[in-house]
Formats: sequence, structure tokens, C-alpha cells
Amino acid sequence: MFISAPGVKIPFPEKIDEGFQVFPESLYINVSYEKLSALISEFYKLLPEPFFLAIHIPLSIYEERELGGEMFHDEVLYLDGQTQNQIDEIMELYGEVLFADGISKFAIASHTAHEEIFIQKYKLTQIYSKTPKKYIPLLEKYGITRTPHLITVWDTFTEEFPGECSKMIVNGISIYDVVEKLKGRGMYRAKLEEKAPM
Repeated sequence: MFISAPGVKIPFPEKIDEGFQVFPESLYINVSYEKLSALISEFYKLLPEPFFLAIHIPLSIYEERELGGEMFHDEVLYLDGQTQNQIDEIMELYGEVLFADGISKFAIASHTAHEEIFIQKYKLTQIYSKTPKKYIPLLEKYGITRTPHLITVWDTFTEEFPGECSKMIVNGISIYDVVEKLKGRGMYRAKLEEKAPM
């Protein structure tokens, strides 16, 4: 049975199965919540150092007011030049928030291999690689099977029954607290991305 993250509410979870679809330079993956941490950890340990961590979070309402306009924005932040041990430590300290939270997205990637795993909204997972098929055995190890057409949460939403994403507090820490703590390690704002109002 597919289990969504605590910060994610989908109207028809019974319509979603674990699985993956292969594209020329990526894999799109439905991963049940309880497997997400182990899969991500095993993936990045296959990559060469150095790594970077990217986190996308909604801009604060105060900054949105300053920008004006009708569009909302995500703040995209990067922490570059990380070793495997450093990423392991970040995941140990803040992984529960990253995995549970519904409003953020994050990626872990190799600077040199140009391959990454990206956990998008509603925890739809993508692996980017010039040779994505080499990661099929890893997905199959976790019981995730190939399908010619992956049905994702986005395919199940309707105007009457949309999805819902919520900020999660884990052990008193939110994704915004995580970002502030990582800024102390060198995380920086790279850009703002526009997004349509929900």
C-alpha cells in the first residue's frame, strides 16, 4: 500500500502505486514514504563527491508583499561542496523534517557526475542521469517496479478534490528552521522561482 508523507494529503491514495517510468535522461518514481529515506541515502552513496544539497521553500508572506505582483515564489537555496559524511550528518539531523514536510522540495546531487535525486512536491521523486537505466536495480531492490505509464498524484487531482501540502514541525523544527541552521554551514539563496497561486 502506498503511504504518503505526513505533510501531504492526497484525495485518492488507493489510485497510487509504487512504480517508476523511464525517460531518456531521468526516472520518475512513486516511492512510499517509509522507503524514501533509505532509497535517497543509498542513491547518493553511489555518486562521487563533492555533493550539493538544494532546498526549495515558499517565500515568506512578508517577502511576497515586498515583491508585490500576482505570482508567488519559491526560494531556491544551495549548499555546495559537501562530502558524503556531511550529507549523512545533515540527513541524520534534519532528514525527518525534509521527508515529512509538505511545502518544500529538495535535491541531493554530485557536482562531478551531474546526477541527482530530486524530491518534488507531493514527494514525487526523480532521478536525473545521462544513463538512468543503471539505477533500475536500486529501485527494484526496494520493490519498486517499472511501468510504461506512471500514474502520479497529479493525475488524480480534480478541482473538487485537490491535494494538500502542509508545513510540518518535527521535534520542534520546521523546514524554515532547517534552512536557517544550514545557512550557518554556508547554504545560500541562489534564486527565486515564480509559481502560480494555488
